[in-house]
Amino acid sequence: MSSQKNLQKKLCILGCILDVLIVVFGWLGSYIEIHENTIVMLTYYTTDSNILMAVACMFDIYYQIRAMKGQKVSNWIKKIKFLGVCCMSITFLVVFCVLAPQGGIEGYYRSYFEGALLYQHLLCPVLAVICFFVVDSRQKAVGETTAKLALIPTLCYALVSIVGNITKLMYGPYPFLYVYEQPVYMSILWTVIILGMAYVIGWGLWKINHRVYGKVR
Repeated sequence: MSSQKNLQKKLCILGCILDVLIVVFGWLGSYIEIHENTIVMLTYYTTDSNILMAVACMFDIYYQIRAMKGQKVSNWIKKIKFLGVCCMSITFLVVFCVLAPQGGIEGYYRSYFEGALLYQHLLCPVLAVICFFVVDSRQKAVGETTAKLALIPTLCYALVSIVGNITKLMYGPYPFLYVYEQPVYMSILWTVIILGMAYVIGWGLWKINHRVYGKVR
């Protein structure tokens, strides 16, 4: 077996292991949240991004097993995983930079280590990024268009949440979505910041993806 084929087989095995962990932790965290706080947890970006990533990894496990037998890794599943990694990165950074600081040191502890948040805010995002850097970026190079498409999940969530809050069909669930409790310009500013973060993360991950893939080739 050539060194290149041996490397790809090892990547597939590692990819399967990381995928399984993300699936287990992602569904476990989502189940705990929904079981304890009802289905309303589906209005949270965190829960939605974890579910998206878990579903993507479930498909990826299948294709990684096929890749071990010499078949090509699917392009479409790597693109969906890319979107998932972008969403998970946004989840981690928004919690770290915006939500956790509101509670000080205790806020960080609660946000990353308490109950389901250990899986949703910490383990799944970290494992998703590791899997992207170590495995996915060495198997496929996604196109620049995919980096731009990474905005779509966050944009859809923002539109639905803002309209839901304006029409009072939902409340929050994040402080920066309380449209009636802050000036209009603050709602616009937060929307620009979050979407800008999504774009920067997508573009940055795309650049890293191509650089890593280029070195493997």
